[in-house]
Amino acid sequence: MDSNKKSFDYIWSIIEVPVLIVILYSFLDLAFSINTYISKVIPSGIFNAALTLFVFGWIGYNTVRIKDETPQRAARYGAYAGVILGLISAIIGIITFYFFPEKIVEAIQKAVQAGADASTVRSIMKIGIYASLIISPAINAAIGAFLAWIGGLIFKKK
Repeated sequence: MDSNKKSFDYIWSIIEVPVLIVILYSFLDLAFSINTYISKVIPSGIFNAALTLFVFGWIGYNTVRIKDETPQRAARYGAYAGVILGLISAIIGIITFYFFPEKIVEAIQKAVQAGADASTVRSIMKIGIYASLIISPAINAAIGAFLAWIGGLIFKKK
């Protein structure tokens, strides 16, 4: 099958499990703040970076284990996964802002303690969550493409 004519079902079969792992983790963190518990054992930045490497590396592996697939296609599929995850991340940010205001109030209080105006901080946050609908998919697509490509290179050799 020509790489330009791959169906979404084919691409989804490669990225499905890694994408669903991140979605599940995101919703669990939203509902139960599991990142708070994880950060007591492992710094959350390290855990999130490891999760990102694992997920996009898995996409690279899933791609190159299929005959005639290349690390370049792994990059493309990683970018697709990044766009999906970026959109979901932005939507979760919007949901958090409107349905879990206690999480937002804490951030606003910290900014006010640092000398910012509460209404200004709230307005900037609102603008930021809607801007993330564009920015987050773009950034995640670039990260996903790069890491899936690296994963594809690594696993193609093995």
